[in-house]
Amino acid sequence: MWAAQFYKYKRPRQWLTSGGLGAMGFGLPAAIGAAVANPDSIVVDIDGDGSFIMNVQELATISVEKLPIKILLLNNQHLGMVVQWEDRFYKANRAHTYLGNPSNESEIFPNMLQFADACGIPAARVTKKQDLKAAIQKMLDTPGPYLLDVIVPHQEHVLPMIPSGGAFKDVITEGDGRSSY
Repeated sequence: MWAAQFYKYKRPRQWLTSGGLGAMGFGLPAAIGAAVANPDSIVVDIDGDGSFIMNVQELATISVEKLPIKILLLNNQHLGMVVQWEDRFYKANRAHTYLGNPSNESEIFPNMLQFADACGIPAARVTKKQDLKAAIQKMLDTPGPYLLDVIVPHQEHVLPMIPSGGAFKDVITEGDGRSSY
């Protein structure tokens, strides 16, 4: 959903999305299909950590099939869109949407770099905004598959959004539903 806000595509079939319709796990398999269908194109899966981890085993497919998929992982240690609903409609009451280790919240868990390493895929992590541009360039310049784990704050919300059971006329365009942080 973040990428949909900013990505400027120039031709049909250059942009594949689930449209935020609750299809967690869509990104990586869609990228595999796009890479197989377009072997001469750069394919980038821009994915959240919750969605990515639902099909993390497909890193093995990417490696074995030598698919040059670039994975830009927006890692907020939460099921981001679900957290947004919890914040907006349920007073930030969390229902198992934190993906990290509750015993050590300063630790990045699970370690996505180790998943990539286990499948022989180069990977890097970015924790500072000023390092992002160079890290993306390195990802794009590296032959074959690559995983870039970008740590982002879970407090960021994606807008606009349509509430459950709502219609387009009910679209929410501002605020995050929280009274405190």
